[in-house]
Amino acid sequence: MKRILSLILAAAMIAALLAACGSEDTDGAAVKDETAPTADVTEKAEQEGEEIPEYPAAHTLYFKDSQKSAEVVANFFNSDSGAKADVVMTKVSEDADAVTFSCEGDCSLYNMVTFTCDGEAIRGFTEVAFNPCSGGWYRTEDDLLPYIEGSETDYRAAYDHVKLTGYGYEKNIYIWTPDGYDPASDEKYATVYMLDGQGMLFFGWDYQQLRGCPVVNTQIEAMAAATGHKAIVVAIESDVARGNELIPRFAVPYAEAQYGSQEYDCMDGTQFADFVANTLAPYVREHYNVYPDALHTAIAGGSFGGLEAFYITVEYPEVFGTAGALSPSLFVHNDEAWTEYLRAKTFDDNSPFLYIYTGGENDTDKEGEVTAMVERLQKLGYPADKVAYHYYDEGVHSSFIWRNVFSEFLTAMVFRRVAPLEK
Repeated sequence: MKRILSLILAAAMIAALLAACGSEDTDGAAVKDETAPTADVTEKAEQEGEEIPEYPAAHTLYFKDSQKSAEVVANFFNSDSGAKADVVMTKVSEDADAVTFSCEGDCSLYNMVTFTCDGEAIRGFTEVAFNPCSGGWYRTEDDLLPYIEGSETDYRAAYDHVKLTGYGYEKNIYIWTPDGYDPASDEKYATVYMLDGQGMLFFGWDYQQLRGCPVVNTQIEAMAAATGHKAIVVAIESDVARGNELIPRFAVPYAEAQYGSQEYDCMDGTQFADFVANTLAPYVREHYNVYPDALHTAIAGGSFGGLEAFYITVEYPEVFGTAGALSPSLFVHNDEAWTEYLRAKTFDDNSPFLYIYTGGENDTDKEGEVTAMVERLQKLGYPADKVAYHYYDEGVHSSFIWRNVFSEFLTAMVFRRVAPLEK
């Protein structure tokens, strides 16, 4: 009964969060929102075949404070080792809306940061990522949002709306390209596929809330500003049927075997993975200036989306070179099913990079199953240097947390490592 309640609560929570950040108000036509934020990014994107950039140590962190604190301290910490360092930030600018502070931090030692403002910790989901791909954070009245120094704070994303068919089902796809993207140029971009895409970018639709939204478009702009590594986002919509569409069917799901199944009018998770790899990805490569190789192609999602992102990457390593599995619902298959599935795969130095995040054994994150998967991969020969596991005991199963750690996934994509998480 506890497992049933856990599944029901998880589905309800994620559906509510994603609905709040992704209720569509368009007529299905292709749309470009010209009010999307801009970024002055001039560095050339990493060229295909170039060496992976060296992981830096020092990185500048910005904190924009709408409460206009007189003093801000950045409390850096390592979520794995527990190492800590407190750094007093320097005021760099002030306007009518906020005061901005900055400081240097060692992103080879620390991967998270909180902020103490005038001697008091900020309330809410305040443990946020610090890494070479993050720019900074903007403290609004009730939220911490990703921030790029000198940029506008209108987080709305411009997008093209595309409909593609897989296994007889029509899927809504929203494709975001950064400011300055020129389809007629020779410049190439990486591609980040997002599952539950209607809730991962802020489109400015009616009833869509910015609060809690991962706003991955702004985070990718911050990555480009910091590293020169540019990317587009392919956001794939899932609706109430996500509980079927985002569960791979290489075995009967544990939950279904225990509690029965429901019929949904959609693709199942195995069909969906084939659609993404063999229909959607070729379409994107044909119509957008993107690199065609796996090294520059990543996929991420949270909860069931994290499960499916993990599965798609393992199943199609020739297409996807990085997975972002955020609070992945790996419990849908048991140990025997996972082991049998993974044992049939070949793992070597060309295997995709897996970034895996989970909170503790609380709320609806299932840390036990996620840790078991990391250990299972090691036993089956998955290269240890291709897995970054971020376990944070105080983390919960929420889009707030996925937003806070999303830039760590981007760091894994760009640098093929997350230094503070290495043993």
